[in-house]
Amino acid sequence: MQIFHISRSGQKSDITDLLIRTTWSGDIKEVARKLEVSVAVNTNDPYFPKLYMDLGEMLVLFDDTGKELWRGYIFAKSKSLTGTETAYTAYDGLIYLTKSKISKNFKSMTAEQITKLLCTEFGVPTGQLAATNKPQSFVHHAKTVYEAIMTGYTLASHSTNRKYMPRMREGKLDVVLLGGQVAKRILTAETDLLESTYDESIDAMVNRVLIVNDKGGLEKIVEQELWRKNYGLLQDVYQREQGKDANQEARSKLYGMDRCVSVQVLGGKDAYDLVAGNAVQMIEHVTGLTGLFYIENDAHSFENGTHTLNLRLNFESVMDTYEPEAQGV
Repeated sequence: MQIFHISRSGQKSDITDLLIRTTWSGDIKEVARKLEVSVAVNTNDPYFPKLYMDLGEMLVLFDDTGKELWRGYIFAKSKSLTGTETAYTAYDGLIYLTKSKISKNFKSMTAEQITKLLCTEFGVPTGQLAATNKPQSFVHHAKTVYEAIMTGYTLASHSTNRKYMPRMREGKLDVVLLGGQVAKRILTAETDLLESTYDESIDAMVNRVLIVNDKGGLEKIVEQELWRKNYGLLQDVYQREQGKDANQEARSKLYGMDRCVSVQVLGGKDAYDLVAGNAVQMIEHVTGLTGLFYIENDAHSFENGTHTLNLRLNFESVMDTYEPEAQGV
């Protein structure tokens, strides 16, 4: 692992030897991948390397072969008067799309066309955008660029039954299929699993949905009967909307059991693709956790020459969805 700093003037510096600890992390809900570094400083030693990194300047992370893994921009730094290190936090280019708001009326545009339009407007190069070929129209008022992109892909997902996620690659925005890339490594207790825990929860379960009209009158009940019998009645309400399939919308509100796995993994040269949005195979006989899992979040930690990972895995891929405030306008 190597990290370079690129100043506003374009000067490139290898800061790897000055790093005390590094964490590279991502989450399917937080979107922009984050790099946190602690850099050694010594103001009392005139021979100690002096490093100045300003907010807005770039950091670039490379793997052990020199392949670029990530690039981003410093958004925060912290240093105390007597401290021996300075902490920096940087995010990839998606951070600008999550913090910039727009007001637009999209008419008969596919999600990929919306993404291309907005990225051009905000100066973000695009790479491979998942094709949906599903034109749609909706109003997007005073919400972020990221939410507009994901609203387009959420609407498309209703028809394609696929789940999408944006991510940055070498400075370009891709939109990929969740779980479309499977990590090279297979996780096993014999080789690299340091710890694993399995959690089940019905906190978010919805097993019955009432479809009502605009006056609140009941029209239909949609439910998962077995869930209701096993876990008790957990009910939501859907009010019929013009231009939408009420049955489909109600069924989309049904939600089952959350089942997640948290694992700690030994890192290495083949572990850099264990990132949020990808899938991974795991074989763990003690807890019976064997099969294909979807990575919800990841944190790669580098300290004292050791690379470890903490992963949260899900049995199903979960998309960060956004519904429009108005359609067909």
